[in-house]
Amino acid sequence: MRTSLKSKMILTYLAVALVTLSVVAVVIAVTSDQSLRNMVVDQQVSKLTSEVQDYYAANGNLNNFFFYYMNYSLIESLQRPQDQSPSARQSDLRGLTGLVDAEFIAILPVRDYPIGQKVAGTLLQDAQPVQYEGKTIAYILVDPSPAFSFNPAEQRFAARTRLAIGLAGAAGLVSAVVIGILLAGNILKPIRKLTAASAELAAGALGQQVTVTSRDELGQLTTTFNKMSADLAHSDQERRRLTADITHDLSTPLQIISGYIEMIEEGDIQLSAENLAIIKTEMEHLRRLVGDLTTLSQAEGGGLEMQMAPTDVNQLLETVIHAYESIAAKQGINLILDTQTEGVVVRLDEGRMSQVLKNLLDNALRYTPEGGRITLGSRVADKVEIFVSDTGSGIEAEDLPYIFDRFYQGDKARTGGKGKMGLGLSICKALTAAQGCELRAESAGQNQGTRMVITLPDSTDSAEPA
Repeated sequence: MRTSLKSKMILTYLAVALVTLSVVAVVIAVTSDQSLRNMVVDQQVSKLTSEVQDYYAANGNLNNFFFYYMNYSLIESLQRPQDQSPSARQSDLRGLTGLVDAEFIAILPVRDYPIGQKVAGTLLQDAQPVQYEGKTIAYILVDPSPAFSFNPAEQRFAARTRLAIGLAGAAGLVSAVVIGILLAGNILKPIRKLTAASAELAAGALGQQVTVTSRDELGQLTTTFNKMSADLAHSDQERRRLTADITHDLSTPLQIISGYIEMIEEGDIQLSAENLAIIKTEMEHLRRLVGDLTTLSQAEGGGLEMQMAPTDVNQLLETVIHAYESIAAKQGINLILDTQTEGVVVRLDEGRMSQVLKNLLDNALRYTPEGGRITLGSRVADKVEIFVSDTGSGIEAEDLPYIFDRFYQGDKARTGGKGKMGLGLSICKALTAAQGCELRAESAGQNQGTRMVITLPDSTDSAEPA
């Protein structure tokens, strides 16, 4: 039979209560009788002290105190209720072993010492002094381990104490069960909601969200579940969009190639150099698509081999910008190199970082109009940064969070070119991350230009550039 979590929690509270009550009961059982005996001894010490002080005040000494005490005890015993046992009438010295005066002479019988004989000092270690007007007049000898029997009144007191403890224990157990039921229900409520949402999620209903009702571990679990569910829904949407985009971008060149081959086979057209060039162009598009997808998958999956080596940042930027000077000049765009990192060396894969920068420059050239300006530069902030900024069409605020997603093609998002697949920036993002770098985009909006910033790892100034 399967036991529910609520039952387990209630049983746990009950077990804790039982263990606690058991420990308390054992401690009380072990110490209660001794505590009661100590109380009786204290009462008798107090009573005998008062009698000694009264006698000394009346007589100036303790001579013949024994006869006084015996007569006093006899009179007191006659005044006691008749239902008390004879042992109760002799209870005044229970737990006491005798009484001596200031010179240690026995006044009441002391173990092995008759009245009038001096008692050894070793027996006075636990003695209670009796003082009168600031002077010690006697010592009451106390048994360090009293083991006398209780009188009926004391027995009734002990029995009532045990009964009260038992009733308190029973009330504690009942309270533990009631509180356990209430607490278990309160704790399990968000767990039940999480369970139901998880079942819906497992059934395919992605995007499930559960209300966070606390800031404890359950609240953290709920928050984590909500984020996981939202991420799964987003990933599913990305997967569907990715599949549709790949299908579209693959089918277009395949249809063109297939159409030309069919027309050639049917004799509608001839296999001319022009038609062959069209087929080769579409095949190159397919090859580039497959290559980009392979590179992206390897970079994101950690399977892309990186040739990390100390690299001079300025030298890298100079090499890249020289490759684009003629292209920028033909488009009437001013290409500027702005480096502020003289002598800074960072561990990078120079080839892959060059690929990233060229991709970013391609995008900047594509979206910057004639007469515009593109700047490739570096600077040292908290860390070394490389940036590509332009005065082109810019990126809208709603597009900025998504421009590095695969195939994202917002109207103004710069994701690889007009009408082309949006893999360029995704590859840049993956390649920079694989080298321990961070790539981000900045733009004030439409026609406000764009700035792509790569934050590099810590520099190694002492290293020689590769």
